Amino acid sequence: MLFILLGTFIAGIGAAGAAVVFYKFILRRPRPKGAIPISAGVAMILLQIVLDYGWYSRATADFGDDVVVLRTAEGTSLLQPLSYIIPRTDRFLALNKASMRSNDNLPGIKLAELFQAEKDGPTTSIWQLIDCPGKRRADWTHTMPPTMRDLEGQAKWYALEESDPLFDAACED
Repeated sequence: MLFILLGTFIAGIGAAGAAVVFYKFILRRPRPKGAIPISAGVAMILLQIVLDYGWYSRATADFGDDVVVLRTAEGTSLLQPLSYIIPRTDRFLALNKASMRSNDNLPGIKLAELFQAEKDGPTTSIWQLIDCPGKRRADWTHTMPPTMRDLEGQAKWYALEESDPLFDAACED
């Protein structure tokens, strides 16, 4: 947040300086009284728009083939009226395929790490058990690796649709 604030001030100062140079050396005439504050304000607003709408693409730019984005969530804000016209992506849920584990004693069940990233918020990890033959999933916060006894007593299963992105990404062979 501090760097964003600092960058916003620098963009405003740079735009004000560009307005001074533009009027003094290019147009060679006196600048209007509002030229400097208007150019600084417009530059700061445009920078915030670029940072808000570019967050998702910057956050996912370095993902390799082993990370699959499952869902995105768009958000709006009263303080940012443009978000009502063009919604922006505020958070996403992704599956890290490199972290997936399987257990020979539990055929068809995979343990996978999902992470939820949020703009201006923490990134959290969520461990999920995915039962590919049974088309279901369960949140997992218990022992590693899970055993059949653990699954019977501690896992609360939720059905997955065939078209669910988690099922598609985790159970494809």
